[in-house]
Amino acid sequence: MTFSQDEPAFQIALNAPVCPRLLRDDAILTEGNGWYRTLTPSSPWATDDNEVLFSNLDEQNADAEIEGIVSEYQKLGRPMRWCVYPWTRPLDLADRLLGRGASRSNVRALVCDTSLPLQRVEGSEIERVDPNSTEDYEAYIGIMASGEMSSGKKLPADEIAFRHRRYRELISGTDAVMQLFIARYQGVVAGCGAMYLKGCSAYLTGDYVVPAFHARGLFQSLIAFRLNLLHEMGIPLASGHGREDTSVPWLIRFGFKPVFPYSIYQIDPPSIAG
Repeated sequence: MTFSQDEPAFQIALNAPVCPRLLRDDAILTEGNGWYRTLTPSSPWATDDNEVLFSNLDEQNADAEIEGIVSEYQKLGRPMRWCVYPWTRPLDLADRLLGRGASRSNVRALVCDTSLPLQRVEGSEIERVDPNSTEDYEAYIGIMASGEMSSGKKLPADEIAFRHRRYRELISGTDAVMQLFIARYQGVVAGCGAMYLKGCSAYLTGDYVVPAFHARGLFQSLIAFRLNLLHEMGIPLASGHGREDTSVPWLIRFGFKPVFPYSIYQIDPPSIAG
């Protein structure tokens, strides 16, 4: 199945990572004319905070523009990510970023109808974090902070502290845009997940299962629980972006539909890259 760029599902998948309320207060956002870029002086984290999500380079001056953008992050000692899609210009942007020492991760955007009859696996327990429960919230923060992200890196302490403050705001009140979830296996906290609500769709993100509890169906159960909840809320579509070598094969097996592939190129400042 293929999606054309003018289809709603394609646009939902494409813009799924645009979650402005996840940004820090000092984030500098460049948006418009084909660009969506964040630079956050206070953040040591490349995801969301220091990222070129969409770019629109002048092909005649691409190298100079790339150099200028990368240098902005490096002057602050910040890592940065650059997302490159099959339609991104110039077509050799990936090679230009690799030539500047970038590392590469292959990603795929996917969508799923929330009416998908995916079942939770026996032995797993999934619960939504009650915004009024300090115990639930701290359990979520603890399991989230304990694991590796999809990039294979652990969250810096500063990022954990920021999320501890911000997520409480985002899951509370009548304008809550996030929901957080804990997965237990035989009563033991063993995983977590989240979703960012976007009107007629939701972005599933933040999934993590403790390695000792792999192959017990917790990832499937986290997905199934959220899809069912979204369906009950009248939200028809869920999206997710996953790494090709980790979550994507499972998501396709669960029933998600691939929409498009892309790659993320991370450039660390010299002090980090060595």
